[in-house]
Amino acid sequence: MIILRLIGEFGYDIPVGPSKQAYLLTKGLEEKGIRSTILTYKKGEVNLKYVNIIEYKPIFRFSHYKLSIRMLLRAINEDCSIIHVHGYRNFQTDAGVLASFLNKTPLVITTHGTVKGYEFLNLRLSSKLPNIVYDSLTMKSALKFADRIVATSKKEYLELLSFGIPSNKIRIIPNGIEFPKINVKRENKGTINLLTVSRLTFKNNLEMAIKGFYEAYKKNNKLRYIIVGDEKPSRYGSEESNYKNKLLKLCKYLGIEDKVLFKGWLTGEELWKAYINSDIFIWTSRYDNFAHALVEAAYFKLPIISTPVGIAEEIIEDKGGFIVDHENYKLLSEKILEICENQKILKEMGEHNYQRSLNFNVDRMVNDYIKLYEELV
Repeated sequence: MIILRLIGEFGYDIPVGPSKQAYLLTKGLEEKGIRSTILTYKKGEVNLKYVNIIEYKPIFRFSHYKLSIRMLLRAINEDCSIIHVHGYRNFQTDAGVLASFLNKTPLVITTHGTVKGYEFLNLRLSSKLPNIVYDSLTMKSALKFADRIVATSKKEYLELLSFGIPSNKIRIIPNGIEFPKINVKRENKGTINLLTVSRLTFKNNLEMAIKGFYEAYKKNNKLRYIIVGDEKPSRYGSEESNYKNKLLKLCKYLGIEDKVLFKGWLTGEELWKAYINSDIFIWTSRYDNFAHALVEAAYFKLPIISTPVGIAEEIIEDKGGFIVDHENYKLLSEKILEICENQKILKEMGEHNYQRSLNFNVDRMVNDYIKLYEELV
């Protein structure tokens, strides 16, 4: 079996969920003797022996839509068993659809939250318009033509149903995580550390987290808030502009600039240390189809306080933390204090989340995709 994979960015070092997941899937397939060819606009760090990765420069770009005729021609002429594309409303997906149609090759689309995600973000019309225009011009033909569409969570499955996709075309395959093996002891600094690991984007709504931390800090000055990540603009337009600056100004306005620690991007052992040295994980995103960091936090036995996005509810299950309404930073602060003032609850929540995290492993994801591919060939 040979898989042709089309994706905007590909590599384990790229801080975007689909890029990491496509890489881990491709690596897992390689270990099971399944070959892949990758067509992408950006190749990051990889550790693959037998995978052909071809990088293209777009000849035209409008917003996040990048066009490459060479990518299209390669997709059409590639000998493969399955075409698997990642995302929706992008050229690489359209190229995969055309190649699938011309060659009668089965097509799989993993949407990664790109179908209805923009509807949850309170965007300006100018930011929504490219999505609306694309759907009107194409009549959603890519999704209609696909043999199977993969949702990465129950929430995304429901979104696809509401978008008009028949249930028999949808498969739920949660993302898989490569769990680290690390032996690092926690540093005891006498603080209670809240943690978020996230791109600094409008979508992830870190203003809510900072305000919630501020309200909690006023009642417990041992609290600190650690933010791992940095700016990486997404497709959501003007709302992304100077977002980190806005967060820094908010911290200064609240007088907590020395209590909120922006760590930038951390990878490998440095990232795992951030989890190990934290007590509670905070996730205040406006929208996610999955949210990779939630699984990492669960694996490191952190209680989770999250907005109702992605797999948060699937992990927490009323036992591993709390779900708080969007923008309700007052409730967020109350739940922070409730957890950090009760070590028994903190430990029980962490243990629950750890057990749940083990369901989101790479081997399970790879095997589920292999079963899906075998259905179609």
